[in-house]
Amino acid sequence: MNQPVLSTLPKYRLDLQYIGTPFLGWQSQPQGGSVQDHLEKALATMLRHPVRVTGASRTDTGVHAEQQVATFRTEVPYAERAWIKSLNGLLPKEIGIAGVRPVAHDFHPVLAARGKAYRYRVWCGVARNPWAVAHSWQVVAALDVEAMQRAAKEFIGTHDYTSFCALDSSAKTRERTVLAVDIISQGPLLEFWVIGHGFLKQMVRSMVGTLVDIGLGKFAADDLRGILAARDRRVAGRTAPAQGLALVQIFYEEIADSVDLRAQLVSGLGTKLQP
Repeated sequence: MNQPVLSTLPKYRLDLQYIGTPFLGWQSQPQGGSVQDHLEKALATMLRHPVRVTGASRTDTGVHAEQQVATFRTEVPYAERAWIKSLNGLLPKEIGIAGVRPVAHDFHPVLAARGKAYRYRVWCGVARNPWAVAHSWQVVAALDVEAMQRAAKEFIGTHDYTSFCALDSSAKTRERTVLAVDIISQGPLLEFWVIGHGFLKQMVRSMVGTLVDIGLGKFAADDLRGILAARDRRVAGRTAPAQGLALVQIFYEEIADSVDLRAQLVSGLGTKLQP
């Protein structure tokens, strides 16, 4: 009996969330243990055939996602509620399926994406709040938030981000466009919000690490322009720990070149997920 050609099978989109702490990032690993590995295993069990998924973002080990998008193909008849219930029963408790629905054959979760929003949390001070610290980076020293906010403006626009890219990145170009960087202070909790068309490996964590070093006085706010221009990872600050970072939103509609990040997220543009 002839098997159906994979590219002709119906395609489905999964929206999922995960706490990244126990996983080896998103992308499948030879030893297993990634979010993709767990998802493919659960799908194969449910659908009773091997499944390969394509994800919108390759989050690093320990990084969280409040929205990740993935696609897969199957000829098994669509059953939204049953699939969600089954997958959530098969997956580790740190992974949750928010939705699954049919999409067009030409929808690609990476190529269709118009931008992404990330949030990084820093817990400031010597007091320890285990609820916050589990998903944030604790910095015990006082930070100069005004200096960090002033420096963050240098990230806005299209730049070569080599100084903020992991040395082992395989990206063909290091040029990226950042639309907004917003630092919100809520008592001891600092939230760094970054939105852009696309990001390099460890780019947001390197941006935050350098901003924190500015807040600690290791760099001046005015140094950031020169750090960007140097195109050298060695001249920038540290890479912030993975546990503070979350992929919050993937945008599948065009984003204005100039945008207030908080207004963008509150307005609901990011909820318009139709490809």
